[in-house]
Amino acid sequence: MYSMLASDLNNPAFVGPVNPDSMLAVEFYWHEPEDVHKSEAAGKVVRLARMPYVRIQNAGDHTSVMESPVLESHKRRWPDKWLYFQIQNNMVEGAVTEIPGWKIEEWTHLNPEQVRELKFMRFSVVEQVANASDAQCQKMGMGGYGLREAARLALRERMGATVKAEMDKKDAEIATLKAAQAAGEERMAKIEAALAAQAEKPAPLKARSG
Repeated sequence: MYSMLASDLNNPAFVGPVNPDSMLAVEFYWHEPEDVHKSEAAGKVVRLARMPYVRIQNAGDHTSVMESPVLESHKRRWPDKWLYFQIQNNMVEGAVTEIPGWKIEEWTHLNPEQVRELKFMRFSVVEQVANASDAQCQKMGMGGYGLREAARLALRERMGATVKAEMDKKDAEIATLKAAQAAGEERMAKIEAALAAQAEKPAPLKARSG
């Protein structure tokens, strides 16, 4: 089972080069726990209402997993992860959740940790990263300025690809129209030739009477 570490609330004066809590794998998620008493009475599994849960374990050690409903102590111990969970689930009032643009999750330049950190900083689309201020780049860490330039380059390449795709689409539409027009002209030419040939044929002789 998971054991209390030096940075727990029983030791708020924790001082050291590394906070042990930062070494733990922590995930907040939604869960519908089983109501054991109602399940026994009903003879089937009865679930309680959905509620936030937290999963805590030592990194790489699957035997140390602890799962429980979220407590205020969990929110205080991992405020960044809790805020990220709230943002992801539209639980933060006033948080912008839908911004038009290229979603950062779709930008293959980023790894999952970078996506998580950028979302925590309220970046949702690559366009925001490309237009980040110097102050925002500094908050991203040592690679902040490079990330901004990479976003700008990626957007230029993406725009170029989009423009090319639009041009190719228009060229294909024009080629289709030209082919349809040529086919129509060919049909009309055949009809006109058939009518002309019919007009040139001599009229049939009528039989004499008497």
